[in-house]
Amino acid sequence: MPKNKQGFSLIEILIVVGVVGLVLTILVVSLNSKQKDIRDNKRLADMQNLGAALGLLKNETGGYDQSYCEQKIVSVCAANDNSKLLKIMPTLGQLNDPKFTVSCNQSGACAKGCNYSFSKLESQDFEVRFYLDKGLGSSNSKGCYRLTPAGISR
Repeated sequence: MPKNKQGFSLIEILIVVGVVGLVLTILVVSLNSKQKDIRDNKRLADMQNLGAALGLLKNETGGYDQSYCEQKIVSVCAANDNSKLLKIMPTLGQLNDPKFTVSCNQSGACAKGCNYSFSKLESQDFEVRFYLDKGLGSSNSKGCYRLTPAGISR
C-alpha cells in the first residue's frame, strides 16, 4: 500500500520560515534607511524655512536679535509673545526635530541626535544647530550641522 503524504516535513517548514525571515530582515533594513532619508529631508527643509524667516526678520528689523529668542530649542521661542520671528513664521512652535527632543546645546547631545537649537543669536549673526541621521546632498554625512546666515555647514 502506498503512503499518502499529508502536510509538510519539518525541513520544508524550516526553509520557508528562513526565507520569510530573510525577506523581513531586508524590508526592515530598507525601511529604516528610508525613514532616515525622510527625517533628514524634513530637517533640511525646516532649516531652509527657518533661515529664510530669519533673513526676512533681519531685513525688516535690522537684526536677528529682534527675534527675542534665547539659546534654547528653537520652538521654545514661540512661547515668547514679543518674538518677531513668531510673527514671520507662525509655525515656529511646531518646528522640532522629527525624532529628537534634547537640545543641541547640551553636552554631547549633537553627537547622538538633538532638537533644533539656537547656539548664537546676535544682531548680525545667528547659529542654529541640528542633526542629520544619514546626510543628504551636499550635507552627505550623519552628525551635527549648523545653520548660519551663510547657509548650512558642518
